[in-house]
Amino acid sequence: MRNRSWNGWLRWRESALIGNDIVDLADPQAVGKHRDVRFMDRVFTPDERRTILSSDAPDTILWSLWAAKETGYKAMGKLHPALSSAPKRYPVRLSGAPFPEAGIVETPCGPISLRFDITGEYVHCIGATADEDLDAVVWNVHEIPHPDISSERQSDFLRNMTRETLSRCLNESPESIEIVRQKGHRGLGPPEVYFGGKRTAIDISMSHDGRFAACAISVHHG
Repeated sequence: MRNRSWNGWLRWRESALIGNDIVDLADPQAVGKHRDVRFMDRVFTPDERRTILSSDAPDTILWSLWAAKETGYKAMGKLHPALSSAPKRYPVRLSGAPFPEAGIVETPCGPISLRFDITGEYVHCIGATADEDLDAVVWNVHEIPHPDISSERQSDFLRNMTRETLSRCLNESPESIEIVRQKGHRGLGPPEVYFGGKRTAIDISMSHDGRFAACAISVHHG
């Protein structure tokens, strides 16, 4: 975790947009998904399907590719709210072995640079609109204490976790930080950070799946 003063955050470049996605590898819906031919054909390109099926850990590679596509959509969708979320429109190139460490997802509106944190329990992907912006991303993964709670309470846990992470970066109390999602004609928009009642240029991304919650925070400032 890196700490920065509030004055530093006021100078952030709004162009450093980020996304993140996490997948619980032990979730029953995640296990053995590479054998779901209809899902594979709907979500992945022919090259991606070959990469998955030739791997010794096909489910891990599958969910790495899935998380990359979701990350790209979340990051680029902030610039282009009408952007399509169709997974096949987000081809992914992975690098690293045996599991990916980095990569690129080509969104319909341009590339997003990726990095991965992969354990035996989860796949976590972060992405940014420029590769150098990834060096300034603070990310956090926590296990949800009671993953069988409602989706609403899981979202509350994730929001509080993100506020705590922000508070350590800002050296401010979590109570002074708000995370708001504005309602638009396409539903809820991406999360926005408010401090002292005013919207900031801080960019964040939040995700939860199964037992895990994850957040990413851009600390790139000029």
